[in-house]
Amino acid sequence: MARQTGCPMPPPKKRLLLLWSSYDFAHIYQTSFADHPDFEIELVSAEGLPRQQAGYRRLLHLRKLVDEGKFDLVVANNVNRSPFPGNKGWATTASLAARLLTYQHRRLDSWWAPWMVRYGRSKTQLAMIDSRDGHYVFPWDLPHLKASKLYFKKDLMYWPRRSLLPLQNYYTEKKIKPYEAKLRPMSVCMDEIRNVSIARPMKDRDIDIFLSGNENNPLRRMIREKCEALSGRYRVRVARGMIPFEEYQECLQRAKLAVCVESFGGETWRQYEVAAAGAVPLMSWPFTQTHDPLVPDEHAFYFSYINDHFERTVENALRDGDRLQRMSDAARQFVLAKKGRRGLLNYVVDTTLAPSS
Repeated sequence: MARQTGCPMPPPKKRLLLLWSSYDFAHIYQTSFADHPDFEIELVSAEGLPRQQAGYRRLLHLRKLVDEGKFDLVVANNVNRSPFPGNKGWATTASLAARLLTYQHRRLDSWWAPWMVRYGRSKTQLAMIDSRDGHYVFPWDLPHLKASKLYFKKDLMYWPRRSLLPLQNYYTEKKIKPYEAKLRPMSVCMDEIRNVSIARPMKDRDIDIFLSGNENNPLRRMIREKCEALSGRYRVRVARGMIPFEEYQECLQRAKLAVCVESFGGETWRQYEVAAAGAVPLMSWPFTQTHDPLVPDEHAFYFSYINDHFERTVENALRDGDRLQRMSDAARQFVLAKKGRRGLLNYVVDTTLAPSS
């Protein structure tokens, strides 16, 4: 027999069925999952092309393919619109259900995910991605939580059952506690196109502390006042409100420390943009989990809102320029390697399909 030569064939791409609502279609799907080189994706979404929307004939065909094991994994995000809202009254619920299950059924998209995997009894598994800023799983998420193998939650509480409290209060602890083991932390990560190619060295930066962002966050207003009070000792740049992206990127290139104040969740995309630009993130201690977080005193400085801890953290951070440069280099390398948005889908797929321990 003739000996075969040449490069080995690459492994076939995993095939994913993705049911994705309009909730974060542009923010997550288009910048993270669309045209992902490692997967072949079949999309069901009202925001997609007409052929990608949730027609009943198409849904039945896809469910047959799921039953036959033609997909490696079904992935869905959290429900955007449910036809059966429990707090609207009988008449409103009936009218919404009639509308959404007839001529507006294409808007339900991810609502069909539990049905697609036969509520967890299919050979093809379901992975849920809940990227809402809030750190709770709500009663209308229960079908997806029950049907999924794993439920990836942004801003997941460190004790995961705390994130299930709305469900526990409604359905009792005994019914909800078994689902705690399905919860996994997620990360917002960042859009790779916003990365800068080269970060300015720390010795060439002329802003000690930089803070920007809108004014409707009371925590940011408090930290802004603290930063302005430090302007007599340090070179401080406080941008009130949102500034043009080019100006924002230039400020990050000039800043040694950039303050990343929490919003509705503990994690923000800003902390990764800051690190990618070579500034060192100055962040409040998080109250929720993150997949692959920035490590304290290695990638970022963390402060408390209690008394003068913010001021003492700033003083400690700016004391040693060489240490700032080491942290800047480490944080930038970490973010570029691990916090790109396409890595989100890799993490979800690899974790869900990993053999159970």
